[in-house]
Formats: sequence, structure tokens, C-alpha cells
Amino acid sequence: MAPDGALPLVTVVIPTRNRRELLLRTLHGVRGQRGVGLEVVVVDEASSDGTAAAIAALGDPRISVLRHDVPQGVARARNAGIRAARGQWLAFTDDDDVWSPNKLSAQLASLRTFPEARWACSGAVWVFDGLRLGRPEPVPPSGDIAAGMLTGNLVPGGASGVLAQSELVRDVGGFDPAFSTLADWDLWTRLALRSPVATVDRPHVGYYIHPGSMAHDVARGQRELEVLLDKFAEDRRLRSVVVNGTELLWYFGAWYLRQGDRSSATLAHLRLARSPGAPRARALVAAVGGAAWPGAQHFRDRRGARRLSPEWRAEAEAWLAELRMCHPAQATPPGKR
Repeated sequence: MAPDGALPLVTVVIPTRNRRELLLRTLHGVRGQRGVGLEVVVVDEASSDGTAAAIAALGDPRISVLRHDVPQGVARARNAGIRAARGQWLAFTDDDDVWSPNKLSAQLASLRTFPEARWACSGAVWVFDGLRLGRPEPVPPSGDIAAGMLTGNLVPGGASGVLAQSELVRDVGGFDPAFSTLADWDLWTRLALRSPVATVDRPHVGYYIHPGSMAHDVARGQRELEVLLDKFAEDRRLRSVVVNGTELLWYFGAWYLRQGDRSSATLAHLRLARSPGAPRARALVAAVGGAAWPGAQHFRDRRGARRLSPEWRAEAEAWLAELRMCHPAQATPPGKR
């Protein structure tokens, strides 16, 4: 599979279900990775939209498809891909996110400069319909991020930004089927407890924000959060770290607004206003604005692009422009996995 024996072989695992056109866009970025021996494992969760035929039409021998006739959930789908992987390194992406062509090579280079690390992550940018740019997601500094991961997800790009040693991923048990929305945070935390991370502070991942994404199922995310916090309670105690409840309320309030659930968003922001140490005035403005203006969060999200540095904007626009040319129109997916 690797054209040059000196190149490391990376296996990219992509779970999918009924997102044929978005998957083809994702595969375009994955297949275009530069300087990396590659195999791709697509785990098809009972798609009925012609996904298998579309992949076969690509004629790319680097891609294999594992099909589940009955959907098993995103964590089990990724684990099936992990079991099938032959690469020394594992990378993951969701079927709606996009990569720059240098994503994997940059991560491998960062791992060579920081040999203590057994996994890596890259910076990300949010993208909307038409691959329009949104806010940046910078990386933490390279090193030990376990304490931070026990209180919040520091890894940009959701499930699409990490490259890790296959042996390490298998040693920590892969993805936990108890989680769906927060399955990535859970696994990245376990990686961080085992190894420092090497980070690439460049915008190599496009994290697609749209109504069909799993992150929009906020109620499920809140339920999973309770399980996640309980799972790592002893690790937090041993490291003397405390979860920042204020940050989590901001997070869930914003996602409720993206979902269109203004009443739940208002309750989250009102709880935030009553939280000790929280910016009360800002929380009240968010509560009133979200209740009165259905598009408040979408407006804020698009304004987030102002936070992009000129360097990040130019770099991300360069590789996104190529994707726009190859995939000019993408349908919004019919629902969540």
C-alpha cells in the first residue's frame, strides 16, 4: 500500500451512513494527502443512498469498505475500522469534515520533532455550507495535556483532527461504545493520560457545522457528559483539577441555539447568569438575545471568522478553494448518524 517503504503507513478510518456526497468530499481531502503511504477504511453503517457504488466508482485500491447491515453506532463503527487497520498510525475523520492536503504529513513531522509523543493533533477552522470559513480552533502547546483534557476537550476538529500510534489506540481500548457525541473527547483523554501530544498550530481540518451533525443533539451530549465526568472523577482527584461548569454551560447554550431549541438555550444561559464567577451581564444578554432572535447564534458563528489571523485565513482558503471547485454543491445530510 505504501509507494515508498520509507514512508509510514497511515490508516484513515471513516464511519458513514447515508451521506454519500459529503463522504465523497471528505474522501477527496483524504485521498489527496501528500507524502504519506495511505490506506482508507470506510465503515458503512447500513447506507441506502448508493454509498458503496460511489466509492467503487472512485477506483482507488487504497480504499476498503466494511459494511454493517445493522447500524452499530459511531464508536463501534470506528472500532471496526481500527481492528481492520494495518497502518502503524491511525487517523480518524467524520464523513462530513475536510482536510488540507498536508494534514497527515505535518502531524508526522511534528511527531518526529517530539519523539516522546505518540499522538498528534492539528488546528481546525469551522466551515459552513459552501465551505465558508468560520472561527478558528487553535491547538494547545505540545506536551502533557492530560489535566486540561480532564476538564474540557482541548483537541480541535472533533473526531477529525487526531493522528495516533495504532498500538496506543488499541492499548487504551479504542472508542467507548457508551459514548457517541463525546466519544472523541473520551478517547483523546485516555490518549493524553498515556502520552504527551505533538501539536500542529496550522488550520489543517475543516470542521463542518450543519444541522445534521451529531453535535446538534445537545440533550444526548449532556447525558453523555455526566457519564464522562463520572468516568474520569478519580483521575481529576489525583491531579487536583476541577471541571469548569461555566464553560460547559456556554458550550451547551450555544449548541441549543444552533439546534433551534431557544427555550433550552435560555435556561442554560440563565443558569450561567446565576453561577458564581460567571459574567452575569453577558449571560443575561445571551439569554434574552437567544429567546428573541432565532438567528442569534448563527450570526455569532459567522462573526467568528473575524478571529482568524490573516495567515490562517489565507492558508485555509487556499486548500478550501480547491475543494469548492471539485465539490461545488453539497446537500445538507438528512439526519444524524
